[in-house]
Amino acid sequence: MKKILAKDIGSIGIHILFMILMLTVATICSLALRELGIADANVVVVYVLSVLLVARFTKGYAYGIMASLLAMISYNFFFTEPYHTLNVYHVSDIFTIAIMFAASFLTSALTSKLLQATRLAKEREQQTNILFQISSSLAKASGVSEVAAASVLCLTNLLHTDVIYLLPKENNSNMLYRSSPGNGNVTIRDIGFEKIDAFTENRSVVPIGDLGNRYGVVCIPTPSLQENPGRQELLPAIAMQIQIAMDRERLSEEKKRADAEIEREKFRSNLLCAISHDLRTPLAGISGTAEALTYSLKDETDRSLVHGIYEEANWLTQMVENILSLTKFEDGKITLKKQPEAVEEVVGQAVSHIRKTAGTRELIVEIPEDILIVPMDAKLILQVLINLLDNAVKHTDPNGRIRIKISKDKRNIWLDVSDNGSGIKQSDMPNVFEAFYSKETRREGERKGIGLGLSIARAIVRAHGGRIFAENNPDNGATFRFSLPLKESSNYEE
Repeated sequence: MKKILAKDIGSIGIHILFMILMLTVATICSLALRELGIADANVVVVYVLSVLLVARFTKGYAYGIMASLLAMISYNFFFTEPYHTLNVYHVSDIFTIAIMFAASFLTSALTSKLLQATRLAKEREQQTNILFQISSSLAKASGVSEVAAASVLCLTNLLHTDVIYLLPKENNSNMLYRSSPGNGNVTIRDIGFEKIDAFTENRSVVPIGDLGNRYGVVCIPTPSLQENPGRQELLPAIAMQIQIAMDRERLSEEKKRADAEIEREKFRSNLLCAISHDLRTPLAGISGTAEALTYSLKDETDRSLVHGIYEEANWLTQMVENILSLTKFEDGKITLKKQPEAVEEVVGQAVSHIRKTAGTRELIVEIPEDILIVPMDAKLILQVLINLLDNAVKHTDPNGRIRIKISKDKRNIWLDVSDNGSGIKQSDMPNVFEAFYSKETRREGERKGIGLGLSIARAIVRAHGGRIFAENNPDNGATFRFSLPLKESSNYEE
């Protein structure tokens, strides 16, 4: 601060001496012109010229105004009668002095303004060049580390001082990037948070980033900024450029991760689809053969074993169908083929299918007297009913009861699948329709599913523009309800 103050005082002194020198030279020249008998009008021009030179080679309006006043006083003292006094005898001299002062003042003001505009234009041009160079350097950087290194190099070249960039890492540490004038290299090393104070002391800290994304801080010696106030004004713009470069690299890394995740999902989907397709044919053969053997074998033990094979094959077939449906929904390849269908027929097919695995469980179907015709993809709605009924069978005792009920309101038909089994835990209720979610507790002997049936049921119902939800019954067991619009409608989102 003392150095800056001494520098300013010295600059003021030089400007004042220059002003006095110019006016002295102008006075001497004017006296010489008078001795040569040249008119006093030329003397006025000489003084105006001296004021113009003062305004040109000094900074600010003050020196030009002071020069104008001193020029007026000098002209009055040396060139108006009575000489060597500040009095004026002739009215014409008063006008001459006034005109000279006005001309000097306007000339100095215009010159100072023009010089200030020129300096401002040069500063802006220089700032633009600096920002362009920094932007070009950051654009060539690839990766967050290279952006940080390029940043400290650019700031070092700009401010001619030591610059530090502290970039936070995920392991509660920081990467330190440091560059010094004349070196041209960047030193990189890992430091802990406990050592940050040692590198930020006596330095101005410029944060990079915003509340959402923080990319560390730039540390610059405070005296260097005070000595370069013009460069200090550029710091916010430079910090913004660094942030933009960091955002660019972050988004690029996120895109790479997203692309890799998409590739993994495609591979998983294709693998599941290929495996499912390859399993359908042999499972159909196993199921058909087991069903035929069930009716042809006479030994009860053999029939029981074959019946077990038949049930397991059917379970695997249903799982394969669910996996295929899941991959189609995820890939957007599922296409609804809606046609007017009788709801009773679809429910009848589902009940006929589930009777083979329901065992001794009681199946009750409640159908209204009116025939209900609803636009639907019958194959997909059949899969929904089979998944819900299979879920009910899994959670119901062998002597339990499963009820299918069809009802109607003004806009929808409703299908309920109820059971008197174990019900749904409140902790499981928010997740029952999520893919790959299944209850952790189950009855002894109950087959463990992979949690796709209910998720696929929800996707199919939503694709039809309906709703689906689950609730526990007042006594025991649970009910799954879903609706289908009586007329074509847009997809419904819960």
